[in-house]
Amino acid sequence: MAVAGELCRKHPRLQVAFKLQGSALHVAGRSEEAVPALTRATLLGPDDAQAWSNLGNALAATGMNEAAADAHRRAIELQPDNPTLHHNLGCVFLATGSKDEALEQFLLAYERAPDDAELAQLCRELLAELEDWTLAERFCRSNLERVPNDAGAAGMLGGILLQRGLIDEAERFLRVALEREPDDAVAWSNLSVALRGAGRFQEAVAAGRRAVDLAPDWSQACNNFAVALRDAGQLPLAKDMLLRAIRCDPDVADPYYNLGCACTDLGDSGTAREALIEAVKRQPRMDWIVQAAHACRQVADWDGAELLEAEFFRQLEAGVPSELHVLPSPFACLATPDMGLKDLRPLAAHFAAQYASRERLARASRPERALPLKLGLLSADFRDHATAHLLVGLLESLCPESVTVFAYDYGPTAEDAYSSRLRRAVPNWVSLREMSDLEAARRIAQDGIDIAIDLKGWTQGYRAGILAHRPALLQMQWLGFPGTMGASWIDYIIADSVTVPEGAEEAYSESIMRLPDCYQPNDRLRAVAPTPARAALGLPEDALVLAAMHQPYKITRRVFDLWMRLLKSVPDTVLWLLDAPGQVRLRLIDAARAAEVDPGRLIWAPRLPIGEHLGRLAAADLALDTFPVGAHTTASDALWAGVPQVAHCGESFASRVSASIVKAAGMPELVADTEAHYEAVVLDLLADRQKLTRLRQELLAQRDRCALFDTPLFAERLVRGLEIAWARARNGQPPAHVLVPE
Repeated sequence: MAVAGELCRKHPRLQVAFKLQGSALHVAGRSEEAVPALTRATLLGPDDAQAWSNLGNALAATGMNEAAADAHRRAIELQPDNPTLHHNLGCVFLATGSKDEALEQFLLAYERAPDDAELAQLCRELLAELEDWTLAERFCRSNLERVPNDAGAAGMLGGILLQRGLIDEAERFLRVALEREPDDAVAWSNLSVALRGAGRFQEAVAAGRRAVDLAPDWSQACNNFAVALRDAGQLPLAKDMLLRAIRCDPDVADPYYNLGCACTDLGDSGTAREALIEAVKRQPRMDWIVQAAHACRQVADWDGAELLEAEFFRQLEAGVPSELHVLPSPFACLATPDMGLKDLRPLAAHFAAQYASRERLARASRPERALPLKLGLLSADFRDHATAHLLVGLLESLCPESVTVFAYDYGPTAEDAYSSRLRRAVPNWVSLREMSDLEAARRIAQDGIDIAIDLKGWTQGYRAGILAHRPALLQMQWLGFPGTMGASWIDYIIADSVTVPEGAEEAYSESIMRLPDCYQPNDRLRAVAPTPARAALGLPEDALVLAAMHQPYKITRRVFDLWMRLLKSVPDTVLWLLDAPGQVRLRLIDAARAAEVDPGRLIWAPRLPIGEHLGRLAAADLALDTFPVGAHTTASDALWAGVPQVAHCGESFASRVSASIVKAAGMPELVADTEAHYEAVVLDLLADRQKLTRLRQELLAQRDRCALFDTPLFAERLVRGLEIAWARARNGQPPAHVLVPE
C-alpha cells in the first residue's frame, strides 16, 4: 500500500498506481479512502473494466449503491462476457433489495461461468426467495446438464417437481442429490414426501426418520416424518412427532394442520379443532379453513364453523384454487351447509388432480373375456365397520357363475365377526397394506380384474392413488363417498334415481349407473338383539322417543333448532342422541336451554356393538334425519330395527341417500323435500299416535319383502348393471349413463 502511494505521488498520471492503491485500501477495509484513488484510476484509464469494477466495489462498501451500480455497468460495457462483473453488479442490487435485477445479473454471470458451483447455488437461493419456481426448474435442469453431479441443483429440482405432483421424476432427482450428499436432511425429507405420495409408506417413514436424525430441531423434517407415520397407520407416533415439530418452531403452520388431521384419525376431535384453528391463524388457506370448519362441527362448535365457512365461501368466490398443494377436502366440502352441488365437482376434480401424473398400466382395449366377470373391491373397511355391515350379505348372495370377487384390503389388521364372514364370502383375499400404490395396481392388473370398485372414495383412509394407475379396464366408485370423486380414472358411480336424479348428471365426472330402487345394499341376515326395557335404556316409559343417533358433524344449528321446535311443540317427546364427547354434550345442552327446552329431554345412548344397537333402536318411536348430510347406514339401521325413518331430500347425493332408503323400504310418505315439509311430517306423526303405530306395523310386516332388504334381488340387479357396463367396454364403447332394468 505504501509503495502504491509513493508511486502515485511520483507518477500522478500513472493509472496502474492509483488502481493498485485503491484496491489495496479497499481490501484493507478503508473503502472511503479507496474511492478517490479508484476514481482517479478510471479517469486515467476509462477503458479499464477492472478499475471500474473495483470502484464499484468500494462505492458499495461505503453505501453509495447508485454510484456503485453505475460503475459496474460501465465495467460490463467494457467486458460484457466477464462473469465477475455481472456478479458484482448483482451484489449491489441485492444489497438494495432489488432481487429481480440481482437475479438477472447472477444468471448472466452463470451463463459465462457454468462450472462455478457457488454462483449456481446463489442463483438457486435467490430463485427460491423470489418463489419463481418455473424459472428455478429451468435453471436447475440447465445446471444439471452442465454439472450433472451438482447435488444442490438435483435436490432443488426434486423439491420443485414434488410441488408439481411429478412424484416419480422428483424421486429420481432427490436420489441423485442424496448419492452426492447423503447427509442432506432437506433431500431426505422431500424424498419422504415423494415416497408417501407414491403410496410407499414404509419407505417414506424410513426416509423421514433419516431426515429427523440429521436435523432433529428442524420443524419441517419432524412434520414430514409425522405425516409419513400417519399414512403408515402409526398415529400415536405421528402425534408425538407433530408436537415435537411445534416445539421446534411454534410459528410454522404445517404441523398444526397435520396434528389436527392425526387427532381426527385418533378420535380426539377437541384437540383436532384446536390444532386446525391454530393452523388457520398462521396461514388462512382455503383447504385448511374448510377442514377447521369441519372439525368445529365434529364438536358442535357452530359459531366457529360458521365463521370459518363464511371465509371459505368468500375465497371460493374467486374459484377453485390454482395451487396444486391447496386441496380442500371433498368430504369436508360436501358436509358443509350451503355448499352448492355445482361447486362439488370442480373441488373434487382439483383434489383428484394430485394423482393425474400416475403411470397408467397397459391394458388391452378390447377384452374378449367371457363370464364370470372378475370384480375387484378396494377398501380399508373389510371389518366391523358400516361398509362391511352393508356389504357382507350382498357378497354372500353373488352368483359365482356370474362374478368372481377379489377383496383388496388396505385397512388395519382386524379379526372380528364381520371380517371372518367377509373372508368366507370372498375367497380371493389380497392384502395391499404393505404395498405401494403402484405395486397394488400391478397386483390388480396381474389378477386380471375386469371391473375395479373403489369403496372408499375420498373418505378417511382412502388410497385413490391405486386405481389412478388404471389397473382395470372399467373402474367405479360406490358406497363409501356420497358424491362425485372428480377423478378421470373413475368411469362410473353406482347410484339410483333418487340419489342422482335425472338432470343432475353434469354435477358428476362419472357416468351414472342407476340401480332400481336404492343403491345401498343391506344384509337381511343381520342379527337384532332383544330390545331392553325403556327404563334400562334411560328412556321414559310413556314418552315419544325420537331417535337421532348421528355423528355430531351432521347435527347443524338448523337441524338442532328444528328438533327443539319439535320438542317444544310436543311436550311428551324426548330426543335420543348417540353419546358424544363431553364438550359436544355441553354445547347441545346449552343450545337446548337457549331454545327453552329442558336439557333432561336429551338422552344419550352409549356406543354398543351393532347387534345390541339394533336391538335397543326398536325402543324408539320415530327416527329423525339430518341435513345437508343425511342418515345413510343410520337410516337403514332404524328401518331394520322396525323404526319409521323420516327423510329430508336435499340437492346433493349426501342429502338424498335417506330419501332413497326410505322409498326403497316402501314408505315414500315419510320423505320431505323441504325443512318445513320435514317438520310437518314429524309433527303429523307425533299428533296421530295411531298412524305412527300403524306405520311401525306396516314396516315390520313388509321389511323382509321390501326392495331395501331384498339382498338376493339387489345382487341380481348389481350384476346386471355391471354386465351392461362391461358389454359396452367389450364393444369398445365409452362409459355412458346406465339405467339398470328391474
